[in-house]
Amino acid sequence: MRFTMIAAGLATAVGVGAAQAAPPPAKPKLIVAISVDQFSSELYRRYLPSYTAGLRTLSGGIAFPVGYQSHAATETCPGHSTILTGMHPSHTGIVANNWFDVKTGSSIYCVQAPGSSDPNARGPQNMKVTTLGDWVKAAEPGARVYAVSGKDRAAITMAGKHADGVYWWYDGVGFTTSSFAGPATAAVTGPADAFNKALFARWKASPPALYPAASATCAAMEKPVHFGKIDLSGHVPPDLAARSEQNPQFLMTTDFHDNLRASPLFDATVVDFAEKVIADHRLGYGPATDVLAVSLSANDYIGHRYGNGGPEMCVQQAALDQTLGRFVNDLEALGVPVMVVLTADHGATDAAEREHDVDPKANRLDGYAFVAKLNKAVMAATGLTYEPIVGDDPQQLTINVGPDAVLRAKVQDAAVAWLKQQSEVRHVYTRAEVEAATVPPHTLPTELNFAQRFHESYDSDRSGDIAVAYGERTSFGIPRGPGDVVAGHGSPWDHDRQVPILFWWPGADHQTRDTPIETVDIAPTLAALAGVKTPAVDGRCVDLGGGMCGK
Repeated sequence: MRFTMIAAGLATAVGVGAAQAAPPPAKPKLIVAISVDQFSSELYRRYLPSYTAGLRTLSGGIAFPVGYQSHAATETCPGHSTILTGMHPSHTGIVANNWFDVKTGSSIYCVQAPGSSDPNARGPQNMKVTTLGDWVKAAEPGARVYAVSGKDRAAITMAGKHADGVYWWYDGVGFTTSSFAGPATAAVTGPADAFNKALFARWKASPPALYPAASATCAAMEKPVHFGKIDLSGHVPPDLAARSEQNPQFLMTTDFHDNLRASPLFDATVVDFAEKVIADHRLGYGPATDVLAVSLSANDYIGHRYGNGGPEMCVQQAALDQTLGRFVNDLEALGVPVMVVLTADHGATDAAEREHDVDPKANRLDGYAFVAKLNKAVMAATGLTYEPIVGDDPQQLTINVGPDAVLRAKVQDAAVAWLKQQSEVRHVYTRAEVEAATVPPHTLPTELNFAQRFHESYDSDRSGDIAVAYGERTSFGIPRGPGDVVAGHGSPWDHDRQVPILFWWPGADHQTRDTPIETVDIAPTLAALAGVKTPAVDGRCVDLGGGMCGK
């Protein structure tokens, strides 16, 4: 386990000598932590020369172009759980978006509130640790903590246990919350209801343009391409074909909210609501340091639906840059000391068919069919008459045979033997091998082997029994129609682990650093800036100037 106590006299700083010569940032009155879902270092560096607004401004602070979500389970819920806790998923308990509970025989959604019969009950109860917001509220009377996202699991895992308001988008409703996530009083729900009512009335009176006009650069990226069984080239349904604001490269469905989520307008809407939260509660003007977490989800929906190597992501990156430009300008205009950090919950790979142009080993794998073949082989080897392996995620397989240890071992041996013979598989680890792959203190994320990456995601009560790493650029699933997933993430490979980490505040001196810091370093760094004691965490304080980590 990698625990580092970050406290006065015990802090371990990460940085370079030049950083310590610069003055430290002022103690912030408002900390804004932004996560751009599925924003890989590959994507950030590819588009960095084209940014002219918010992402250029944020890159002008202390920039780590290649940071790390060090663990193997590079999904939304685990990744977001690291950003403001300072802890890896092995300690947050959020090992996946969903995990299989062998005791109940059911799948558990990471932010489903346990014990509630309400399927929409969402909260942080499955999180085993606290967040920066919790630390600040405990230390400073009057501190406020809010979180806003397009996804419930992103807002909740960044908000923590004692947030004053946690909001996420619910299709057809707008921004909503749950009493399990935080207060659901009229003071919290009322402003959201008013925002939603005005938003939907405006959209009804004047249907919004989901996609801004493509630049010549983005339009030039369009070319005929097939992903699985669908064609993503130049198809616009007849009812939208005459609308000039629509970019023809975006393959639409007939569901407005489905299209909204996979559009740049989604991020702009989340930022609009985040700014309302700031204004309504006068964040930054209170007696203590306030914390606002904002997770922007459109990048992920667009990356899944179109891949990240085509014109759709090009349009998204330009729009994201402009949306963040507006947000950063408005934060600076508050006139109070503001600290902004931007990172991501995970990276991604492009769709295998397009990746294959540069990497012939890129492959598309039908995960469900693969696990079905595995079960068939194990049944033949063991004589079982039922499928003993559960694996909605083929990278985390659970043996579901009850308490019989002998049978469990027999199934495991048969499964591992079969998996190691498959050309699609690169690494296979048993539960015992993952448990044993401990990580020495201060190990750099670049030095972790695959078993250790799985260890960073491992929880004995929630993780699977067999961890599998497939080919480096594998796309899972066979897309068959508009809206299906064509590309994704979730692997232990670096393209899924590497994310930018950008610290910015008004007046920041620009530095680009090559130090491979981790997302778990963000919370102790922000806590040091706020003068708040940090509990034992996996991360380390990053010196942003003036030797701040030792103070």
